[in-house]
Amino acid sequence: MLQNHAINHTTARGHRYGAAAATTKDQSIRLKADETIYSEGEHALTIYHVEAGAVRIYRLTAAGQRYILSFYGKGEWFGLETGDIRTDFAEAVCETCVTPFRANHDAVVPIDLLHIALTNLAKAQHKQLVITEQSALKRVAAFVCEMADRHPGDCEFDMMISRSDIADYLGLTVETVARCFTKLREKRILCLNGKLQRIVRLLDRDALISLTI
Repeated sequence: MLQNHAINHTTARGHRYGAAAATTKDQSIRLKADETIYSEGEHALTIYHVEAGAVRIYRLTAAGQRYILSFYGKGEWFGLETGDIRTDFAEAVCETCVTPFRANHDAVVPIDLLHIALTNLAKAQHKQLVITEQSALKRVAAFVCEMADRHPGDCEFDMMISRSDIADYLGLTVETVARCFTKLREKRILCLNGKLQRIVRLLDRDALISLTI
């Protein structure tokens, strides 16, 4: 677990957020694919900034089934909790680099924690709407749109996310996810490249967006 790697950045009294915390390369943590960052039940002392790669946040049901809540990519923040104890698990999706920051009254983090909380809430609400009201194809299309929004202006990007992760995120089976990607290719909305077919090239962004409506 990586809780002990947290960095405590102090500042003058009365300035909890806003000033950019100085970070150096040795403060960043490099992770291999599927390596655990923190686990349910640990003390929530730290928030993390993704420098490279991707992170999955998930919970386990009573039956041991994994339910992925969200993904975080380069430039995004995760690990903020409403209480003092972790309620989720965080793992690296692929080779990933994150920087930890103490999330307490004496810490400086280079972003307003309220902004992180509101952003994460908006993402959770959007995902809930996608899952409850859309077909499997629309769910996958919405997921691709979500990934594309993280690469504005790029027609090609690396999702970095496996079919299994996508299935657990969208409440589908791996086979259903694969069929949906096949349909998107047949409609010439996108094509998939790379050894693991995770590099997406958008051929018709407007058609992709229309599928999510």
